[in-house]
Amino acid sequence: MIGIGSQRLEESVQQKFPKARIKRLDSDAMAGKDYYKVLDDFSSGETDILLGTQMLAKGLHFPNVTLVGIISADTALYLPDFRANERTFQLITQVAGRTGRSDKPGSVIVQTFLPDQPAIKFALRYNFEGFVKEELKHRKSCNLPPYHRLTLVTLMDTGFERLEECGKKLRTKIDSLIAENNLDIKVRGPVPASISRIHQFHRMQIILQAPDAKILHSLLQRIRRTPALNSTTRVIFDIDPVNIL
Repeated sequence: MIGIGSQRLEESVQQKFPKARIKRLDSDAMAGKDYYKVLDDFSSGETDILLGTQMLAKGLHFPNVTLVGIISADTALYLPDFRANERTFQLITQVAGRTGRSDKPGSVIVQTFLPDQPAIKFALRYNFEGFVKEELKHRKSCNLPPYHRLTLVTLMDTGFERLEECGKKLRTKIDSLIAENNLDIKVRGPVPASISRIHQFHRMQIILQAPDAKILHSLLQRIRRTPALNSTTRVIFDIDPVNIL
């Protein structure tokens, strides 16, 4: 999925409302500028329309805001992360909460290609309980937290061939230890990480799933007692990861 981008959004809104005073709030637009000055101008009415990324979603109080538009509300759903639904629900409800904060009524317009997706459907109704019930059902069927515990193994190397070879060897070692010790662990990977390269480092991931943390700890202790696979690949173990990006 290709998002519209805040800069393209600014151009489109300016064409629709040529007389409106518009400001954009994102990391590019704020480079070298005063973040609080932009917010003050909007709060005082010197700016008519404020556009931005997720940094506008929460923690801001503008009593005069009566309309909030959420563009491409389902973008986060395409992230390969087990909390994608949760984050989407949070984002929509938080952004919607920026409008109607005074005596004036507020409206929210949500643009989505997936109006029946649970995270979006329940967010539009402010139905937290309904979303949690549906999300927990999904998590349980996929052996995800809170029903299973996760460990994210991230491998990093400047050479992709070395990284790939190390990932295969580590997977073989993990499979061998699981079989030898009869451990109830599911293994996924190695696969390229969602962000497959950061600076000069290539990244791959192995995901471990187990019904109990003790089982994962047992495996990790055995892995640590074995010799390093090579001297260049960095291996990071993240127990109960916040995300798997």
